[in-house]
Amino acid sequence: MENHWHICTEGLEKDVIFRSRQDYIDGMNCIPVCAVQHKITILAFCLMSNHVHFIVRGNKVSCRQFIFQYRRKLSRLADLSRSGTTMRPIEDMGYLMKAIGYVLRNPVSAGLGIMPGNYTWSSASLYFREKLYFREKSEETIHEGNRFGKTVRKVGSLSYRTKRELLHSQTDLLDDCLISEENMILPECYVDTEAVENIFRTPARLLYAISRNENLEMELDNGILHKTKYSDNELYGSITGLCQENFHKNRIEELSIEQRYSLAKILHKKYGIAGKQLSRLTNTDLAILKKIL
Repeated sequence: MENHWHICTEGLEKDVIFRSRQDYIDGMNCIPVCAVQHKITILAFCLMSNHVHFIVRGNKVSCRQFIFQYRRKLSRLADLSRSGTTMRPIEDMGYLMKAIGYVLRNPVSAGLGIMPGNYTWSSASLYFREKLYFREKSEETIHEGNRFGKTVRKVGSLSYRTKRELLHSQTDLLDDCLISEENMILPECYVDTEAVENIFRTPARLLYAISRNENLEMELDNGILHKTKYSDNELYGSITGLCQENFHKNRIEELSIEQRYSLAKILHKKYGIAGKQLSRLTNTDLAILKKIL
């Protein structure tokens, strides 16, 4: 599995990258711009509020240039100067399948209460789907089944000025891509869905990879997850599930003090959370936490 990489930015601790739908759209549009300029292939991706994940194919230098440029473009939305980036080589097919599953599972792992395929800001909905049909009407295209609206246009139909404003780039390499009513390039235009479908061969195998919760194994193996900082809001939903699963309680407020410390250990092991955030989330004493973790 030469030239396949899992790229992840470290999560911001005190800020978010994407605050609004428009911010996410801007983040989505930056992906194909950076990918075509550095001649890499996007296999899977997921944009979370304070970090991003990519599974890509390309040589090491090009992939590093891709994520460097992508981070620079995101700096319009947030200060990323204190967050790092992990880029791990993927050396076998089994790990590639695990990595794709993990990336697409991110919204569920963060407790967002949404199925991966319904999460707008990832590639999860693109694989093993009915082929989309288009019919031309003047400069517009009617895109049957598009979740971003039915009427889309080709990027090349936009004026030079509009294209610059949307893409923050002078490239004409995306002119054949389709852009939605919200001025977002459709991800099916730049994600290599066929390659991913060939990797998994059946929808069942992809669903299995997404459903397998191997976050801890991934963390210990490659060091990506423990560098990802989740926001409190992203973790609250996950905490509720952990309370139900481990203590048969519906809310953290129903836990005894001993159970809250046990929950703190689980969160530390599962997500790499420590210090003040862990104390805050579990309502436990920071000094005691430092002794037991």
